[in-house]
Amino acid sequence: MKIEIKNYRLAVVLGLSIMMIGCKKNLELQNEFGLTPTNAFTNLASYSRQLSGVYGTFASPDYYNGYTMVTDVLTDDTYETIESLVNFNQVHNWLYDASDRQRTYFTSMWRTPYNVVLQANYIINGIGNVKSENELFHNRILGQALAARAIGHFDVLKAYSDNLDRNSSALGVPFKGDTRITFPSRPQVREVYDSIYSDLNRAITLLGNVDASINSSTNKGFIDIWGARAALAKVALYAKDYPTAIQQASLLIAQFPLATRANFPGIWNDSRADEVIWAIQNNSGDPGSPFPSAELMSFRFDRNTFGILPAFISTYDTTGFAATGTSRDIRFSTYYYLRNAVGGANNWALKKYRGKGTASDNLANFKVFRVAEMYLIRAEAYALSSPANAVAANADLSALKSARIENYVHVPLAGAALTNEIAAERRRELSFEGHRWFDLKRTNRTVNRSLTGTGNPNPQVQTTLTSSSHRWVWPIPEVEMRANPNMQQNTGY
Repeated sequence: MKIEIKNYRLAVVLGLSIMMIGCKKNLELQNEFGLTPTNAFTNLASYSRQLSGVYGTFASPDYYNGYTMVTDVLTDDTYETIESLVNFNQVHNWLYDASDRQRTYFTSMWRTPYNVVLQANYIINGIGNVKSENELFHNRILGQALAARAIGHFDVLKAYSDNLDRNSSALGVPFKGDTRITFPSRPQVREVYDSIYSDLNRAITLLGNVDASINSSTNKGFIDIWGARAALAKVALYAKDYPTAIQQASLLIAQFPLATRANFPGIWNDSRADEVIWAIQNNSGDPGSPFPSAELMSFRFDRNTFGILPAFISTYDTTGFAATGTSRDIRFSTYYYLRNAVGGANNWALKKYRGKGTASDNLANFKVFRVAEMYLIRAEAYALSSPANAVAANADLSALKSARIENYVHVPLAGAALTNEIAAERRRELSFEGHRWFDLKRTNRTVNRSLTGTGNPNPQVQTTLTSSSHRWVWPIPEVEMRANPNMQQNTGY
């Protein structure tokens, strides 16, 4: 059967397998413009242009510019309000299944990172043919593609696999190293890590020997050597590979200073790039929605879909906020605002991604990696690797909190008290950056939402997810299960 497609955009379903629609015969697709991977890429400049497809997919509303943020609605930081249009009600209440009928959230969180992988693989698999044109330019392009491929795979792995230890034999996710339509089964988690580590280490080597700077001091829109190192530090923390986490985080901490309290708010309206290692760039006036946090607090439509739980608000030092609007902990007054009060209850909303400058359009840049996270990665790795490293872990915790909290005085901690405080600081510092759900998943696996003090909760809000729930591991989308006979579903779905 021959199908002629005009004005087409060719897509590989989920980046892994093709959905058979209508019949099972082979489809011969004809591209009327005659572009193929063979003739579309003829020199290094053409491969460089392909990077725009990689970064454009990262910036999709189905990835870092929207759905990554939605992971926070599964946590103990938020509650669904009566303003909600219930688009993410089932996600919020852990009522999801493989069919993903209410929204395509879990399908998108599987498919879109694999689309990044696909876009990167077009570069990785062909650019060697033109390496001789300019080896350092080749390194700059290939290094970014390898880092992107690793990040895409890791983002799927941490969501759809259970045990994330470095040598885990649990089911991982397919690692795609080519652009062919295939029907892979699921390798072990350790095998996926092997490939991710390989890509990131190779990327770091290449990006350390390039022809030109990838980012500037004010624009961090691309993955340079520091972005690749940040990715490796994060991967290593999840894998409990603490020596690598400490090594990579240390290099980044030496390179990027923490922002002063005066400069910290400017990170979030993009008037400053302090601390930023890699960020998804958004421009005021861009069409479409959602953009960062729009599914939580939409300034475009003045709708607070998910409020901030008072129990979480109470973990910040809010001293001074009522009188001056600026809290002792600069993060609180930078991240949140008092939207309204109902029946004597203050309803807090997220303003972290309100917009650039004074704009209110949700088009602030999404910060994928910041050096603050590296302090927390190193502190946790120190604390969990050896009791002898408690002093170093305390030093990192003190450095970060001193930068955020006026007149902060650190009291040294040890043992469980230290690791608990590092976890609490990750929760405060990295709130609504897509971390909390996975931090809970890889540590204590419980969610308890106290609705006490909220004035506008949706009556359907569920409050407890136990550690034994299979919902901590997301369902492989039904569309993928149907398309790929070798795919194995996660337990409970």
